Amino acid sequence: METRYCFLSTAPVRKEPSHTSEMVNQLLMGDEVEILDIQPEWVLTRSLFDDYKGWVSDKQLAKCQNTENNSFVVPADNEMLVNGITLKVPAGSTCNETMLVRKDNIQRYPITIAKQFLGSSYLWGGRTSMGIDCSGLTQVVFKICGIKLPRDASQQVDCGTSVDFENTKAGDLAFFANNEGRIVHVGIVAGNGTIIHASGMVRQDHLDTTGIYNSELGIYTHRLQDIRRIDH
Repeated sequence: METRYCFLSTAPVRKEPSHTSEMVNQLLMGDEVEILDIQPEWVLTRSLFDDYKGWVSDKQLAKCQNTENNSFVVPADNEMLVNGITLKVPAGSTCNETMLVRKDNIQRYPITIAKQFLGSSYLWGGRTSMGIDCSGLTQVVFKICGIKLPRDASQQVDCGTSVDFENTKAGDLAFFANNEGRIVHVGIVAGNGTIIHASGMVRQDHLDTTGIYNSELGIYTHRLQDIRRIDH
């Protein structure tokens, strides 16, 4: 099995081997992938973290070497100086802690981490504070907290155990369905009747048994389907 890793801040993962193809995911610095197929300038990859597949430019991956000392998951956006170049290191990246510019001492609780992303713009397939989607937010937050989640909301809903709304607590995942009952959205219960989620931007909105209420719009934007508790 040939494996490579993302040596840049991020690398887009695309549906087809083309720069104009839809971005379906992002690799963060240090993410490792298995190479499934090779095309001119492109490789079909499978993430070793969550099995997610997609095409990545072969110029944005390097061959894996000894990564024994590169297992630190970065809790907040940081920087790294490599060969005189300052690289951005997004929260959730995996690297050698000694190479980071700052040594952040951050409590790794889902809500503490999620609040760092408030105000980040929504980006389909994104996984960083510069742009992130709903399930990318939950996946990266829980990765920083030491918990693996699948990439998509429709997969994450199968994790953990279901809890009643009256028994929810901060850090639970809330899932939302469309009119056909398909899970299309996920967010992190933040306590005090609120939720942190990515919709237009990462925001904190009201949550009740009906769903997410956007006070700015004066409407419910998402219909609650299930709440799951993930073992921390």
